[in-house]
Amino acid sequence: MRSLLKPSSVFALISLAFTNRTPNYRAFSVVDLGISYPVRHETVSVLALIMASVVGPAVVILLVCAIFVPSLTAKGFSRSQTIRHKLWEWNTGWMGLALSLATAILITSGMKNIFGKPRPDMLSRCNPDIANIAAHTIGGYPTSSTDHWVLVDTSICRQTDLSILNDGFRSFPSGHASSMFSYQLSQD
Repeated sequence: MRSLLKPSSVFALISLAFTNRTPNYRAFSVVDLGISYPVRHETVSVLALIMASVVGPAVVILLVCAIFVPSLTAKGFSRSQTIRHKLWEWNTGWMGLALSLATAILITSGMKNIFGKPRPDMLSRCNPDIANIAAHTIGGYPTSSTDHWVLVDTSICRQTDLSILNDGFRSFPSGHASSMFSYQLSQD
């Protein structure tokens, strides 16, 4: 029961709750070229991210503890005490890595929901109903050249899968960057 109450476990559960919440839907323009890219697969896959920020550091911590943590037998300690000391260092290193990653995920997930910044492929995810843009306008100034230079809300989206639409508003801050940053913090 005590292991469930560790800060890294609590942070991970809270960040999981954040991913199930609806992010802040910012108003956007259907003619914004910055959010009109096609939907593409991630450049860095989730598997590569996990390997680089979790598995790799965990293996490095294990090897450092096994090889470089000094033996205490020269100071009069028994072999079992040396092994316990190395296991303690290994456990401390992994707990630091877990806390660092869980904190980064918690902060990043919360900030993504607060900021609600559209991803570059937001319009592809949204599939806006351009024909009825006037019904969804919430701001902006239509010009004589086009009436599309206005701000609209998500009611213009024809996307019925809310997980795809919600993820379209979770662009900032980068989860990949924060995971690698937390790895760097755990190494210091």
